[in-house]
Amino acid sequence: MPDLTSDTGAGRVDLDDAEALRSSDATGALLHASMGGAQIRAVATAVDAGALEALVGFRPRALVWVHGRSARARHAAGVVTALAEGVGGPGVPPLVHAHTLPAWVGALDVVLVSGDDAGDRDLASAVDAAAHRGAAVVVDVPREGPVGESGGGRATWLPPLPYLPPHRGILHHLAAGMAVLDALGVPGLGVAAAADAVDAELEGLGPDLSTPVNPAKLLARSVAGTDPLVWIHSDPVSSAYCDRAVAAFCDVGRVTASSSVSDAVRSQAERAQGRPPVDPLASLFHDDQLDGAREVLPIRHLGMVLGADEDVVRLAAGPLADVEWITDRGRDTVGDPPTPLSGRVAALMARTELSAAYLLVGGL
Repeated sequence: MPDLTSDTGAGRVDLDDAEALRSSDATGALLHASMGGAQIRAVATAVDAGALEALVGFRPRALVWVHGRSARARHAAGVVTALAEGVGGPGVPPLVHAHTLPAWVGALDVVLVSGDDAGDRDLASAVDAAAHRGAAVVVDVPREGPVGESGGGRATWLPPLPYLPPHRGILHHLAAGMAVLDALGVPGLGVAAAADAVDAELEGLGPDLSTPVNPAKLLARSVAGTDPLVWIHSDPVSSAYCDRAVAAFCDVGRVTASSSVSDAVRSQAERAQGRPPVDPLASLFHDDQLDGAREVLPIRHLGMVLGADEDVVRLAAGPLADVEWITDRGRDTVGDPPTPLSGRVAALMARTELSAAYLLVGGL
């Protein structure tokens, strides 16, 4: 694993040099990632002002989450759905994820239109069509462009922070979904509690805190490099989180993968039996006679447990040669009463977004 606290490579920035990090943050990645708590609190403020009062007591046929082309809104929908199904019990309405508005949506449904492109005409059409059919419509898109002109005054808006680029707003999407389900009576998804958890988490992740005591920098250290890295998970919440983590680091140039613990163990067994998986692209250009036997690089694993018994998962992952458990590192966001699962997941997502920003700004 490379030394990520030294400035030896071209363009490399010392992770423990706070001023160098700030001066190298040309795109504002670190600054924007540090606003995770504010993104969630903006939704909490709108809810406190009564934005979702019309949903209270309503029992919809379905909650339809339309995310269009936004991968971030789609990832947020996956996390919120896993949380709702894990902690909400039987009162959770059917949750439907869709790129465009399904034809069957009507007055019995709630529609959440979520995305970061106010010029996306598919999202604008979804708002117009859902409102015209009498559905309760909540919009989590910047209120401008074609989307801002849609709805005919019959949609409720949860506008993102005006000073944050829309493509940095995944935690706002997360909070919007939690807020809608909370208004519909699903327990365990309080937005204000999630904002508190994220704020507490981010206090320990700033550039001024050195790598050994900074969980975001530690995560960047673990992810950096070019060797094969797989995020392993064991439950729906962990799976949804890992999908977002893979995408967040891919966005900054570090390609990784995710897998269930059982699939990772099966793959490890195949490698041990002499049947290791190979890179399909590399195989196209590999000649065993000229190049020799294919080199099979060892795989590192980052383990994540959120909605399952960690001891049981660790036992199941025992055959894996190299597992680093993310839940073992950094501060636990607990209090009195303890932080709910939704708050802990939101805090972990905030940590991951900031860690990806450290990887980008540090040139690692």
